[in-house]
Formats: sequence, structure tokens, C-alpha cells
Amino acid sequence: MLNKFFQIILKYPKNTLTLVAGLTLFWTLFIPNLRIDFSIEHLFSQKDPMVARYFSFQEIFGREDNVISIIYKPQDALNKNLYIELEDLVYQIDELPDIRNVASLFTLSDIDLKAWIGDLNDDTKPWDEDSILKALKYIQEDPSIGSRVLSKDLNYGAIIITLTDVANNHHDRTALINQIKTLTAKTSPEWTYSGVSVLRTEYVSYMIRDNFLFLPPIAILLVCILSFLFRNWVQVLLPILTVLITVIWLLGFMGLLGLEINIMTYIVPTLLFIIGIGDAIHIQARFRENLSRGDTDPEKAMLLTMVQMSKVIFLTSITTSIGFLALMTTSIKIVQEFGFEIAIGVMMAWLVSLLVVPPGILLLKGFQYQKTYPFSNLLKWLSTAILNRPWVFVIIPVMISAISIFKIKDISTDASLMDDLRPQNKLYHDLKLTEKYFGGVLPFEVLLHLDPNFNGAPKNVVDPDVLPFLNQVESLLRFQLKESRFFSLSDLLESVKRIRRDDMSASYTQETIDIVLENQSKEQIKLVSPDGRTLRISGLIENKTSSAMEKIYTQLDSLARSFPPYLSIEYTGTTVVALKTNDYLVQSLGNSLGIALLFISIIMIFLFRTKSILFASLITNLIPIFTVLGALAWLEISIRPPTAMTFSVALGIAVDDSLHFLLRYRRELSQGLSRKDAIKATIMNTGSALLITTIVLVSGFSVLVLSAFLPTYQFGILSACMIGSALVCDLTLLPALCLLLPSDHHRET
Repeated sequence: MLNKFFQIILKYPKNTLTLVAGLTLFWTLFIPNLRIDFSIEHLFSQKDPMVARYFSFQEIFGREDNVISIIYKPQDALNKNLYIELEDLVYQIDELPDIRNVASLFTLSDIDLKAWIGDLNDDTKPWDEDSILKALKYIQEDPSIGSRVLSKDLNYGAIIITLTDVANNHHDRTALINQIKTLTAKTSPEWTYSGVSVLRTEYVSYMIRDNFLFLPPIAILLVCILSFLFRNWVQVLLPILTVLITVIWLLGFMGLLGLEINIMTYIVPTLLFIIGIGDAIHIQARFRENLSRGDTDPEKAMLLTMVQMSKVIFLTSITTSIGFLALMTTSIKIVQEFGFEIAIGVMMAWLVSLLVVPPGILLLKGFQYQKTYPFSNLLKWLSTAILNRPWVFVIIPVMISAISIFKIKDISTDASLMDDLRPQNKLYHDLKLTEKYFGGVLPFEVLLHLDPNFNGAPKNVVDPDVLPFLNQVESLLRFQLKESRFFSLSDLLESVKRIRRDDMSASYTQETIDIVLENQSKEQIKLVSPDGRTLRISGLIENKTSSAMEKIYTQLDSLARSFPPYLSIEYTGTTVVALKTNDYLVQSLGNSLGIALLFISIIMIFLFRTKSILFASLITNLIPIFTVLGALAWLEISIRPPTAMTFSVALGIAVDDSLHFLLRYRRELSQGLSRKDAIKATIMNTGSALLITTIVLVSGFSVLVLSAFLPTYQFGILSACMIGSALVCDLTLLPALCLLLPSDHHRET
């Protein structure tokens, strides 16, 4: 059945390629359906109870991550024209659609005479710089808004813009930010854009940039490598055409299913270019080998090649897909989609390779080949050395692995949210500037809950007796997060005291609190839940690692135990959930590695049915994992989701070389060769193809170092290291084990 299918493909190469072209055009129609977006919620685990608590918080208080901070550095902080420009800018921004609220230094100057900048439209009155400086200092010291709109040294100012929930999507948010940038470009200060909303928008820009940045060097590398190895334009064109068609098919498939491109899946086209080309290379290498053995009929040589290779590359595609499908065991949607999409793409690459490369070679008459592979001398030396000293090639990698395993215990999983950005990145510098002068940009919410069912409990959480406990929580936060900014009912009341010139040591009456809350309800930030049972401390904190935040959670829990039984503390926000998800995901991806290993082992058992082969293949593929893990520990690189994901993915890819080697080794044994001769023949015949595909993979993954995202950079480096070290083991350790282990495996057919 399969042979007849191959015969039809080779008999009608034009028709086959026309069919592929038609299918490619069909899938192209769905590509415009793809949407590009990034949201912090993309990173949330579907099983984490912290996520449910966060969405419950959103239902009560609204989104806390829809804030844009635009920071200005004036040429002269006391110049009148500066404030004329700023006032006009604030007015124009406030008039933009989808803007909920704008806060600036004018927010306070409009209601407090001591904060009044002066009449900016009256040129007859003198401009007193000393008075202006005094007013600015007064504004900066305001408990509720001062530190958010003016830096302590008054060298920087900020305008805080809150978006409506409707505008908090990539398309509307980008359009809005571009409108604001157009307005700020007409003013004299230097502007910096910051905040989670800006971070989301810039992330999408970086994703698009990365794809345009990755593909040209990868394409150039592929052309150079294939040209050097095959010296035939047809055999250079067809592998590249194969992966290009595969990418179009997969993007169309994603568009048909309504999937979106996000911070994980944006590198799917790049990865397919790297991974998907291997099948085409193996087909061409085997065809060249068959043709060189005296079969002068290219069609017969190609039919033999398709019969020999179709099942082999199918099995290797399955093992690669398993590495990616294992990612679907996590409860994070974008990781599941990433694993699913690449797995589908790998299988598409297998099919496209069979439909494009064989008929393409016959139609374009790409039959020329070199008599010897460029790696012949290396492979000859390697096969001789392994046969003479097999134990050397076993002991050395085992010792390296043992040292690495000893160090693995020191690996850290500590990470922070801004670890995604490389330090030389402009967005990273902008966020750091915000931290330095205005506190952090990462949302952190602390809630004080009241249970009125306890005896002696106040009727609501804004009772004057509760405020001292709120102050304790806020004092702890300000002490532990010194470079952060917080806003609570206490800050608002303190600000009201200043405006009214009240005694700052006086306590508040319930009547005063109610009046303040009534006015506050009209502003951007809700501080009290509608049922009066929850008080909110809203914070934007500096970048902290998960372990540092755990210490703060512990202190908050400890403080809560000292409160009356009717009061409790809860912490939430995108920062809390994202860091918790990071820890969960690292553990989950570790489990996915075990699942991938299990299913790949089952395939190995099914194929070879012997313990010795299974043992040899597992040891060969585990040693690179242990080695890279040990290297991470030595280099003090934390395990984060992208680095954890590398291992199951790279395992699925690296196992391909083991399968190619073992299947060829078994074939050589079945033809009556001794183990030594079979090992030598396998290294000489399969080694070159393995070296070619690995060079392509390592070169392709190495291009990811150009990424603006540190996780993508680390994913590329680690994958390249694992795949490269796996090849070394496949060409040294694996043949040595095949020679030394019990010989029952050679009887399998």
C-alpha cells in the first residue's frame, strides 16, 4: 500500500507538487485570522487557587494592570513654558477615547492652594521660581499622589494614565499609546513610557521584531550549510522549500482553529525552520547513498530511499513530537498551545518532506552528489578509536555526568518577572528608571478582610478602630519594599488632612471617613469593597524574585496572626500570581520531561524489544540532560519555565539521532555483519547525516541569542548545547555501549 503511494508520487512528480501548491494556497487563506497579543493572564495556571483569588479581586476592584506611566525629564523644571505644555498635554490625553483617568501634579494643584503652580495663562503676573519650587516640593510630599507624579529630587515628573477595561487589548492599547506618543513628541521634555500596559505592548513589538530578526540569518545559515554539504542547488532549495511550506501550513492551521500568537508561540515559525528541515536532509542523504551504490536509475534509487526512510523519519518525528506534546501536561494554556502547535508542525514537516523532496529531485534532476562526505576522515578516526578503546568512550561521559549530577542539587528556581528582559534592552532600562525615581511598575495588592460575624467586630472595615491595623500592614510593606509605591485609605486621609490643614495627629471620625470615601468612589482607584468588608492597599513594586516575595508573604501572614480574629490579610495581583505560576510551571515542566522520557522509552521497547538497547539509548540521551543541568548549577543560572521547557523539547529532538543510529545498526546486523563491522558501517553511513542535521539544529538554535527576551536567548543556548552534546554521545557513547553490552540485541529483526 505504502509502496504504491510512493510509486504514484514518483510517477507523477508535477501533479504531486501541484497538489502541495494547492494545499499551501488553501492554508494561506487562514493566516490573516491569526491575532497577536500578550497578557499576563496568558501565564496563569488554570489549577492555581491564587488565580481564582486574583479574578475575584478584579470583580470587586477592577483591573490593577491597566496603568501607563509617562515620565518626563524637563530641560528646566522651573520654566513656565514647561507647565503650559504639561497642562495642555494632560488636557489632550484626558480627551482621548478609552482613558478613564489622568493623574498629574495638576490633580493636586487644582484642589489645594499650596500646590497651585500659578496662572499659566496670565502673562501680566510675574513667574516666581522660588514659589514654584516650594509648590513642587509640597506636591511631592503629598501622601496620596506626590511620589507618583514627582521624583524626590524633582528632576523627573510623571503623568499616570488609567485605561478603561475595554481598551486593555493589544490593538486598542497600541493605538492609544501611539496617540499619546504623538502628543508628547510636540513637547520639550524627554519622555519615557512605563507600566504593565506598556510592557505588554512592547512585548508584542519585540515578538514581531524577533521573528524578522531570526528568519534571515537562519535562512542564510541553512543555504550556506546545505550548499557546502550537497553542492547542488536543487538539494539546497528543496529542504528550505519544505520548511517554508510547513510553516505556511501550520500558521494556516492555527488561523483556522482561532489560535493566537503570544509570548510563547511567537517562535513557532522559527523553530519549525530549524527542526523541520531534518527529514528532508535525511531523505537526500540516503538517496545520495543509494545512488552512489551503482543504481543508475534515479527513480528506483528514490523509491528505495522512500521505502527505507519513510518509517524512520516518521518514528523520529513522533519522538520529537512527544517532547513537545509533553508540554501539554501543564495547566498553562499558552504552554499547551506551544507544545501542540510544534508537535503538529513536526508531523506536517514529515509529510511535506515526502511530498516535496523526492518528486522535486526527480523533476529538477538534482542527481549530482559528492563521492565522499566532508566528515569522512573524522568518522573513520572515530570508528577506529571506538572499536579499539570502547571503555574510554563510556568512562569519560559517565564521569562528566556524575560530576554534573552532584552539582544539580544546587540549582535555583528563583526568578523575577523582569528576568524576561535582557539588561541591554531599552524597555528594561525604562522600567529600571521608573523603579529608581517613582517606585516599581509591577502590581501588588494587599487586602484587609473583615468578618463581621465575630463578636466585637466592627460593622465595616472603614471603622476608625480598623485603621491602625491598616497602618501596620502599610508600614511593613513600605519597610520591606522601599523602592515601591503604595496607595491606601490611610494615604488618602492623610492627604485630606494636609489639604484641610487639620491636626495631623488627630484621629478620624466615621463621618469624615464616609465623606472621603464618597468622593473617592469617583476616582480611578477603589479602596473599599462595595460591601464594606475589604480594604485595599494598592501597590506598584520594584522587581523582586519569588524567594524575596515569599519572605514578604510570610511576614504578612505573621502580622495577620497578631490581629483580632475578625481581621485577615490576603495578597494578590498579577505579580503574585505570575511568580507563583513560575514556581508551579518549573515543577510541572520537570514532570513533562519524565512523561516524554516514559513515552520515548515505550517506543524504544516496541522497536528493539531488548533491555540492552533500551539501556544504551536512555543512558545516551540522559547524560546530555544531566550535563546541561550541572552546567546551569555551576554557572548559577536559575531554572525558569523556558529553561525547564528546554529539556523535554531537546530530549525529543536529540532522541532522533539515537533512533537513526540504532535502526541503521540493526539493519547492518541483519545483513550478516559482525557487531564491530556493523558499528563501523553505521558510523560511516549514518554519521554524516547526523552531523549535518545537528549542525543545522545547533546553528539554528544559536540564532535565538539575538532575541530581546532572555528566556528565548537561554532556550536557544541550552537547546543548542543539549543537541550538540547528544550528538557527541550518539557517535561515541552509543556505539561503545552497543559493542560492550550483551549481544542479544543483534538477533532482533
